[in-house]
Amino acid sequence: MAITVVANPINLTWANFRVTPNKILDPADGTMQDSFTKFDFAMPALPARNVGGKLALADPMTITITPNAQVWSGVVQSAALLSHEQFHYDVGVVTARAFARELSRLRKDTQAELVTALRAAETLHFITRTGLLQKRYDLDTRHGTQAHYQKIWKDRMTLCLSNPNSTRLGGFWL
Repeated sequence: MAITVVANPINLTWANFRVTPNKILDPADGTMQDSFTKFDFAMPALPARNVGGKLALADPMTITITPNAQVWSGVVQSAALLSHEQFHYDVGVVTARAFARELSRLRKDTQAELVTALRAAETLHFITRTGLLQKRYDLDTRHGTQAHYQKIWKDRMTLCLSNPNSTRLGGFWL
């Protein structure tokens, strides 16, 4: 058994995007963008279990990643733009895998300590590491307009997604 991750859906389509009447402000760099993709995650509220006298999270458990995406109504919904946004979504999947591995190892004396450790892991993976990856990706690819760097990052992601035990995406820790 394990704590696992599932993406729903695995691949984005334009139907997964909320259409907005205006361009979208990217909170990472303050630029106006045609589209913006982040992800949400959900974990079932399951009771902790006892492992060798310590509390651990429920096992089995599945963490679900879902898109939280927007697209400006005035943009051409191209395959290239969707591919760029898919990367942003995939970051959620690979960081969730690292998060799940960390949660599988958590052992604490009290429920409060377990919850505190869970929240710290959530912040590390879904805010700190995800934020660094998303920002670097957009800087290198100029928000998907630099095909050369877009391909490099997409190749890195393909490799990372193919190995559920990956701990890094390119040179970045997950």
